[in-house]
This record gives sequence, structure tokens and C-alpha cells, in this order.
Amino acid sequence: MLQCYNILVRFSQECSLGRNKKTQDEFVPWSQGAEILGMKRTTFFHYVRTGQIRSEPDRQPRDGRYSLEDIYIIKERREQGKPRKPYKKRPASVLMDWLQPSDIPAGLKLDYLLYHENIDLAEAAVYQAWRRNNNLLTMGAFSKDRSECLAYLQLVPLHEQTILDILGGKREENSIKPEEVLAYDKPGAYTLVGISAVCHPERPDLLFRLLDKITDFWLEQYPERYITKVYAQAVSKSGDMLIQHLFMAPRPDLAPNAYELNLARPAASRVIRRFQEKLTAKAPLPPELQYTFP
Repeated sequence: MLQCYNILVRFSQECSLGRNKKTQDEFVPWSQGAEILGMKRTTFFHYVRTGQIRSEPDRQPRDGRYSLEDIYIIKERREQGKPRKPYKKRPASVLMDWLQPSDIPAGLKLDYLLYHENIDLAEAAVYQAWRRNNNLLTMGAFSKDRSECLAYLQLVPLHEQTILDILGGKREENSIKPEEVLAYDKPGAYTLVGISAVCHPERPDLLFRLLDKITDFWLEQYPERYITKVYAQAVSKSGDMLIQHLFMAPRPDLAPNAYELNLARPAASRVIRRFQEKLTAKAPLPPELQYTFP
């Protein structure tokens, strides 16, 4: 019996040594590493940021590959119930406010964290030009000193036909001229298009807190000004998350990834339903927000 046990131990050690020899110089994509560990992407990159998983040298961030040896070390530690290394705590408080010109470097820093060298500075300049007519386009979540931008949500008021032309591919988004962006200086209905929904990988909750902040703004404007529809096109993970959260209706007639939120219709989303109830409690709904079932 003891001899059998010793053989099993020796066999286990040899397997372990073999695996270590195989994995010590091997690197794999993050998706494979996350699958081995049974965790989400954000959790996997927490281990990367804290130095517990090494990335392969001399690779661009977009094409990053990660140490298989480190991945298996973490897997063993988790399976054995060893305590994880401490991680950086979330900021105690977050400032939410409309994006100001001085916040642009912090916003670009967040963009670089997510998209690396794919940031189009010329396109960023176009977005900045839109603020000439209206500086209430982008709601951001910042550290208290505003040196760090953790999330932002950009909703731009345009004539509905302009939005339909853009989502339908008749116009490019960056062709929008500053004078086409509507100012909130006239009473009545507004149609918005979601341009950007960006959040730090560790703070997906902030995207929905920004949405609450924006609905609070529109509640203050009501009944003098109000939204009738919000359009969006899913081109990122965070944008797709928000679209799912709002239960926006697909618009395949415009594009496979185009969506519409009609504020006159009963909302499946709890966030939007709560917003509609607050509007109704504040003042009678205008005709544009009254929905009649066929």
C-alpha cells in the first residue's frame, strides 16, 4: 500500500514538473486564461494589473497574451482556498457632472485604457466642436478632483431625420456639424442619439448611475422640455450592456445594431418606467408622450 502511494506521489510530481516545463514560457489569449480560471474578463485583468499574471513582452496591448504558468498558479491557489492578494479599493465617492473642456484629458485617458492606439483624435475634436451649441451632451463620472474619468455617457440632441440618416448609413457620424446639434433653449420635444457609453472595466455600475443622473436632469426640465425618443447603435460592450438594460427596440430597417427607445410606450426597463412615473406625477403628459394601443 505504501509503495503504491509513493508511486502515485512520484507520478503526480512528474506531471507537475512536466506541466511547469511546458507552461513556463507559454502565453495564451486572455479569453483562454479566463476560461481556465472560470472568471470574467474584468476579473482576469485585475490579476494582470496587479502583476499576478504576466503579459508576453513585445506585444501590442490589443494582441496581448498572458502567462499560462501564472494562470495555473492562480488556479491552484483558488482551488486550495488560499486568500487572494489584496486589491485596490474602489474610490469612496464619485463626482457626477457634465463634461467640461478641462475634463477632456481625463476622458481621453479612459479611452486609451479601453481602446489603446485605436483612439481617433480627429474624431474626438469633432465631438468637442459639437459643444459650441450645447455643452450638456456628456455626463461623466469622475474622481473627486476630476483628475480621473471613470465613465461617461454622451447623448446628442438632433433632428430625428438626421439621426435616421446616420443610423441608416446615409451619413457618417462625424459629419454632424456643430450647428446641427440642438441647444436646450426652446420648449418642446427633443430626440436624442446615444454616441458613446464608456466605463472603466472595474466600474460597470457607473454607467447606470450616469443614466439616473441624466433622467434627473430631464425631470427638472419637464414639462417645458422633454425627450420623445432615444436612438442608439451598439458598437461596444458597454453600449450593448446599456441597450439591454433599457430594453430598447431593434430597428433592423436602419441597421442590424440600431435600436430605439420610444418614451411614449410602456417601458419594460425599471429605470425608464420609474422615470415615466415621475414625469406623470409632475405634470400631465404632452400628446407626444401619450401612447394609444392599436
